[in-house]
Parts: sequence; structure tokens; C-alpha cells
Amino acid sequence: MKLPLLLIVLFNLCSTLAAQQNSKKNEALKDTVKLSEVTVSCVIPLNNKQVENFYKTNYFSTIDNLTSHLEGISMIKRGSYAMEPQLNGFSGGQLNVTIGGMKMFGACTDKMDPVTSYIEPSNLKSITLEHGTNGGLFGNNIGGSIDMALQEPDPKSAHPFYSALSYGYESVSNSRNVLLSTGYTRNRWEWGLNGVYRKNDSYKDGLGNVVRFSQFEKYNVHSVLKYLPDSINTLKADVLYDIATNVGYPALPMDVSKARAVLFSLEYLRVKPTYNLRVKLYYNSVFHVMDDSHRDSLFYFHNKTTGKPDSVFMRMDMPGRSNTFGSFVLASFRLNDKNKFTVKADNYINNSLAEMTMHMHFVGLPAESPMYLQTWPDIVRNVTGLYIQNTTFFTDRLFLTVNGRVDYTLDMLQSDVANQQFSIFNYNLPRNFNKLTKSVNLSVQYQIVQPLQVTFQTGISERTPTITEQFGYYLFNAYDGYDYIGNPYLKTEKSLSGRITLAYTNSMLKVNLSQSCNLMTDYILGITNTVIPPLNFYTNGLRVYNNVPGATLLSTDIQAIYNPVEGLYLFNSSKFTWGKLNSGDPIPLIPPFKNMLSVSYEKNNWTLQVENESALRQKRINLQYGETTSPSYAVFNLKGSYHMMFSDFMFDGSIGITNLLNAAYYEHLDWGHILRPGRSINFFIKCSY
Repeated sequence: MKLPLLLIVLFNLCSTLAAQQNSKKNEALKDTVKLSEVTVSCVIPLNNKQVENFYKTNYFSTIDNLTSHLEGISMIKRGSYAMEPQLNGFSGGQLNVTIGGMKMFGACTDKMDPVTSYIEPSNLKSITLEHGTNGGLFGNNIGGSIDMALQEPDPKSAHPFYSALSYGYESVSNSRNVLLSTGYTRNRWEWGLNGVYRKNDSYKDGLGNVVRFSQFEKYNVHSVLKYLPDSINTLKADVLYDIATNVGYPALPMDVSKARAVLFSLEYLRVKPTYNLRVKLYYNSVFHVMDDSHRDSLFYFHNKTTGKPDSVFMRMDMPGRSNTFGSFVLASFRLNDKNKFTVKADNYINNSLAEMTMHMHFVGLPAESPMYLQTWPDIVRNVTGLYIQNTTFFTDRLFLTVNGRVDYTLDMLQSDVANQQFSIFNYNLPRNFNKLTKSVNLSVQYQIVQPLQVTFQTGISERTPTITEQFGYYLFNAYDGYDYIGNPYLKTEKSLSGRITLAYTNSMLKVNLSQSCNLMTDYILGITNTVIPPLNFYTNGLRVYNNVPGATLLSTDIQAIYNPVEGLYLFNSSKFTWGKLNSGDPIPLIPPFKNMLSVSYEKNNWTLQVENESALRQKRINLQYGETTSPSYAVFNLKGSYHMMFSDFMFDGSIGITNLLNAAYYEHLDWGHILRPGRSINFFIKCSY
């Protein structure tokens, strides 16, 4: 406890500087950071060019690189592709991760395809974060929400037709990146298209070794069409297609031969001075295939009869599917000069199925018959929710927001396979399961003095167990080496949260400090079961998801930007999370204190930027869940860029070096403690019309 208490005390000493600009009644509670392609929601009003450079260390950054720099977010890394976001220690089903408010779910039982993996920065208009229990707009949760709004056409373009073509290269992985964006606006019609092609070979770490199975290839394209019949109404259609192939995961025993997602949506928006109305209908489909055909599938185990080791080839086919159809109606009304009322009704229907076929062949013997099971049963989850919020503006300096949500979840098994599989554990599953989850939250924002503002949030919420936690069947976890089985009768996971934010702003300095506390009950965790035998001979044992009495998560984030002279900017972001189970043991996979510092200087059309990312050693680990200590590290990046503009044409170019000192390092959340990329030279060119 000494380290977290010390950090909290130090940050509180800094909090006398914390504040934010004066908020108007008709403005949102949060400001946004506007980037050239992405707008990042953030409490601190950092609408500056240097923030773009900080959030995007190079212009062909992946979504993982972008989100890893956001407040409170860390990334769980299993490979070079599709890292899983963690927000203040929460991950997976504890978070709402949506695309433009639309529900979407990965199709991989091993979390190799989080929703963020099907989005590219060029697709994005904005990323909005909500912390703790306050993310109920997108569904009941306990950890927060990450919403990624899709890019729209540019109606302010100097020409009806506009386009940009970019190319980037990174030496450490022989990475080739091509980005295309184009659009057309005429009268009441607006159309936009953006796409990305990426191909990475296996990268080299800081010791010069090639990290096998870290390659990937990806295509992504997004198209949007808008029709504006008048100044009040808007119709919009989005189509997104993303496919990744030959994706390696060095920390896992399997790779991915295909990860494909398709998304369609139709939206109607009506904006009037007294109310806003938004209606959306959407569908998305995800198909994911795990593949071990390029791995060594020969295993050895002890034969109790002969006393000698037997050798066996074990191959697995593991496809997964997730299809989601949904809709919502969101309306905001200004009831009077002091009250703004928001109501949202939504529903989604998700159908998921994951299968595994095992092929065993003992050396010298005929091949065994294939063994088939459903790691996720064929299941339909139907969730209907109602969200209500009211904001009361007492004065220009004080306003209060109260919101609440109710979700009804109905799970429907589509076959008898799940019942047959769970029957060996003496379960007799009904065809239908249902749960009702609730949340209530309160937020107060007060302008203490002109440069100083405080925001306090508190709430209580619960969330429905995921399909994995409830119905997962013999899922191997490569991190701790255990098979996992779901528990059909899990209780909902609950959290009481509190968050305080202090912000300070003047012409040269902006500082934002946030501190959160989450007290959880019926915390869902895999507990070792010594009675049920493991399915595979190479596992450490078997764990069953259960509710444990409680857990505690604390987090602290601080952001600061300083502009001492024209053109010079210093931007610092620090984050720290601390977690404990009711047993006194640490919550597994909690990152240590991490700091990111960026210094940039702009003059004429030139920009020079130096960055440092560093983290302390993590020694608060849970040995029962396969954790080991991770060392501290420090990484430096250097980048220069040049912008040139002609009458109808723009050119941007940059060259940089990441991991300048060729550090051999890994982060605590990196599975397998596989070293990250070593020194890399990268360049980028972009031509725009």
C-alpha cells in the first residue's frame, strides 16, 4: 500500500493546479481533443496541434497505438495485432466498447479480436471515454465505456471532390502501410470513403532477435453517404469491411488465419433548438478462425501404464461467429432554461457460436477420431434497455447530472449441445436464462474560481456475465496455463464507484487530475477446481468462473500541457492503477505506474518532437494466476515532419525513429513477456487534394 498511497499524496499536492475552462449551459460536460483524423474525448481542453502529435506518434499509427495513450487505458498484448484495451483495471465484459453507439462483439473465445481491432484511425471521427459506472448510455457496466464514432464526409472541403493518398514504412517489421481517403460533396449529398492496407513481417526486438509469429496483413475500408434534405434533418448510411489474415500471436499457441468483420448502419438525425432526435438501425457480423497449422503440434506426456513418454500430434480447428442486430432511439430535450432531459431506448440481439474440433494422432498408431465440442454454445442474447438522464444547471458555475438505466437480458440456447456438455458436471440447463441489471449515477460539476473546476461522480451499477463466463467450455488460457469453464448460474457483478476530477487552465498551463475508486461485489474470477479433470494433457488444471465476495480498484491519472513560448509544447500523461481481491491478493494483470512525456517545437512548416515512455517495475503480482514481476523500462522516440501547401495541393512528410536507444523491454500486460520491437526507422508521405 505504500506506493499507491505515496503516489496519491503526490498527485494531490499537484491538484491545487487542476482546473478547466468555464462551461456554458449549452455545452457538453466534456471537451474534446480534435485531431486531423480523430477526436479524442478528454476532460482537459487540449485542442492543440501538439496533442495530435502526441496521440499519433506517426501518421499511420494503428488503433492500438492511439488508444494506449488515452487517459486510464492500458493495452493487454498477445501479439503485434489486436491488443485488448483495459480501462482503469477493467477489461472484457466489464467495459462497453461500441462503434458509434452500436453494439459489436468479437468472435474469438481467446479475446484475439476485441472490437477495437476492426477499426482504423482513418475510420474514426472521435473516441469518447466514460469511466466507472457512468457509461450507462451504452449499456449497464461497471468499468466504463469506449465509444468510437465513425468518420464522416468533409463538408468544408475547398473542392467538391477531395482525396488523399498516404504511404508509410517501418523498418523493424518491414511494415508497409497505404492509406486512401476521398470524398465528394454536392448540394445536399455528401459521400466519403477511407481505406487502409497494412502488411507487417515478424519484427525484431531490442536484442536483434526476430519475434516469430508477430506478422499480420490487413485490409480495411469504410464508406459513408449522407443526405441533408434541409438544415434540420440528416440521413446517413455507413458500411465498414475489415479483414485480417495470417495474423501471428507469439504469446499464444495458435494464430489466426482469418478475422473478418462487416458492419452496416442507417441513421436518422433531427436537430432543433429545443430537442435532438437520433434513430439508428444496424447489423454487424464477425467471423474468426484460430489456426495452429504453422505451430509445432507435437506434445509429450507420461504414460502411466508403460512409464514411458508418449508423443502425440494435437491439431485444432476453432472457428467462431458473432452476429449482432440492433437499434436505438436517443432523444434530448431542453425542458426549460435549467434542465436538459435525455432518454434512450435500445435493443440488440447477438447470436454467437464457437466450435473446436481436436485431431489427435499418437505417433506409430492410427489417428484418433476427431473430438468436437462447442466452446461457446449456439446462443442468442437479447438485451433491451432504457436510459434516462437529467442535467440541471443551477448557475453558470454549478450543474448536476443524474442518470439511471435498466437492462433486461434474455439468453436463449439454440440447441441441446450446451446442456449435453454441461450435464457431465451435473448441470441440467434450461433453454432460457434471464437477468435484470440496474444502475444509478450522480455527477456534480462546479467552477470554484475562473481557472479551477471540480467534477465529482458516484454511482452503482451491475453487469451481466459474458457468454464466456457463463457458458464457456474448456477454454485454454495461455497466460496461466489453465482450462476455463463457464458457470451458467453466475450472479451479476456489481460496483460502487466514485471519481473526482480537478482541472486548472490558463493561457500557458493546463492540468487535469482524476482519481477513481471502485468497490466491487460478486466479482467474477476463475477459481481452481481440483475435482473436474482438464481436457488437455498440457494444462496446469481447470478453473471454473465463480463470484468472489469482493475486490477493490483504485486509479489515478494526471495530464498536463505547458506552452512557455510560441511553438514549444510540453505534454505529460501519467497513470496508475492498484487492485486487490477480498482475499488480500492483488487482482491479476494490473499495470504499474506509467508516464508519457512529449516535447515538440513548431516553426514555420517544420515540427520536431521527442517522446519518452517509461514505467516502474511491477512487483504486486498474483502468482496463482501465472503473473511474474516485470522490470521498469524507458523508451525514447524522435520525429520530424514537414508540411508544404500549394494552391490546390498539400504535401506532408515525416521521418522518425522509435525506440531510439534500442531498449529490450516489455510491458507488464504483455503475455509471455515477449520483448517489444527494437529500434525502428519509419517515414511517411501524404499527398492531399
